[in-house]
Amino acid sequence: MGGQSGPRLHRRTVLQGGLGAAAGLALVPFASGTSYAAVRELYRGCMGEDVRALQKTLASKGYWCGTADGDFGELTQQAVWAVQKQNGLVRDAIVGPLTRRALANGSLPRPVGGSGTRVEVHLRKQLLLVVKDGRTTMALNTSTGNGEYYWLNGRRYRATTPTGSWKVYSAYSKGWQYGDLGKMWKPMYYNSGWAVHGSTSIPPWPASHGCSRLSVRAMNMLWSTGTMYVGSRVTIATGA
Repeated sequence: MGGQSGPRLHRRTVLQGGLGAAAGLALVPFASGTSYAAVRELYRGCMGEDVRALQKTLASKGYWCGTADGDFGELTQQAVWAVQKQNGLVRDAIVGPLTRRALANGSLPRPVGGSGTRVEVHLRKQLLLVVKDGRTTMALNTSTGNGEYYWLNGRRYRATTPTGSWKVYSAYSKGWQYGDLGKMWKPMYYNSGWAVHGSTSIPPWPASHGCSRLSVRAMNMLWSTGTMYVGSRVTIATGA
């Protein structure tokens, strides 16, 4: 279930203090709180060891971003969005003082489906959780139904993502699957036409016809790690 829509996000100003602002630096206190270090703001396109360190921290906290290669690309952007969603921050994928603090001090969202192993989508925060033995082990940025109306084969539908719990009943492993509503990468169907699938567009807001979108590489990761398979459980919930 493809389709794109959503508000245009504006860049958030997060620089604090005068020193270093012109160079894109923020003043961040050391743990002692008595002195400050200049730490540059990170965003898509940045490269360097500080990006690599960020990627390692994201992974250690459960925000998957692929390989720590020092290149702030799509997967790092997706992971930063997930951190910002979980902590109620502006979803701009800019790593400044607020996002750094949230990443350092925050925790992964709690599952709502009790014990067991499953994929859990929280609609309010637009996050997809990997839950193992009742504990969240990973959080990914996702984009679900945008609530808008659309037409298909002469009938009008609303782009919603129904809540409930199901098991994956069908999977398409060959790559892109094309349909009347667009293309889906390796979809895992759990409820009629609803699926978790890869996409080339996963904004930090609801934008799909009802499916839960992930990045193509995140979907590959769920396949390769055996996290999702025919018979695995998918829970869609409002979330905290």
